[in-house]
Amino acid sequence: MKSTLRMALRNSGYVGPRTSRVIAGLLLFAGVVAAVSGVGYAINGATQAPATVTVPISLEADDGAPRGPVSVSVDGVVETDGARLQVAPDGLQLVAEFTGASRWTGFLARGDAALMGLGIGACALLLVPVVNAVAAGDPFRRSNAARIGWTGAIVGVVGMVAPMLPSFAAITVMTSFDTADGANPFAVVFGASLAPIGIAALIFVVAEAFRRGTQISADTAGLV
Repeated sequence: MKSTLRMALRNSGYVGPRTSRVIAGLLLFAGVVAAVSGVGYAINGATQAPATVTVPISLEADDGAPRGPVSVSVDGVVETDGARLQVAPDGLQLVAEFTGASRWTGFLARGDAALMGLGIGACALLLVPVVNAVAAGDPFRRSNAARIGWTGAIVGVVGMVAPMLPSFAAITVMTSFDTADGANPFAVVFGASLAPIGIAALIFVVAEAFRRGTQISADTAGLV
C-alpha cells in the first residue's frame, strides 16, 4: 500500500497541462496590464507638468546637527513657498507647483512605474512560451533557457534603475528652490537595494538548470 502511494506521488505532476495554459494566459494578461498601466500612469504625470510635479525628497540636516539618524516628524502637509511637503508611504514627497518643470520631468517623476510595468510586460512575453512548453510536455526546448536568462537580466536591471528615475526628476525640480547663495533645504538620496540582484541571481540559476536539461535532453535524443 505504501509503495503504491509513493509511486503515485512520484508519477503525479505538480501542475497539469490545462492549469499551465491558464497560468500562461493569466501571465500574459498581467504583463499587458502592467505595461499599459505603468506607462499610462507616467504619461498622466507628464500631462500635469509644468503646473504640478511630485518627487521624492529628503531633508538635509544643518552642519551643527548631531551625528547619526535624526527623527523628523511631518504632521500632514507642510506648506512652503511654491511647494508643499507631504508624507507618502515610502517617505517624504515634495509637491512643486508652478515650477516650470518640463513634461519630461513630470514623466520621469513617475518613470519607475513605467519602467517596472514595461519590465513586467517583457518578462511575461518571455515566460509565456516557457509555460506553454511545460504544458506541452517539452520543458527543455532550446530557447527556454535563454528566455529565462533574459528574464533574470530584466529583473536585475529594472529593479536597480527604476527606483532612481524619480530621484533624477527630483534633482531637476529642486533647482527651483535654490536660494541666492545656492542653499537648498531639500536633498535627493539615491537608494539602491540588492534584492533585485539576488532575485536575478536565482533566476539565472534556474536558467542554467534549464540549459543543462536541454543538453541532457539533446544527448538522450541522439542516443535513441
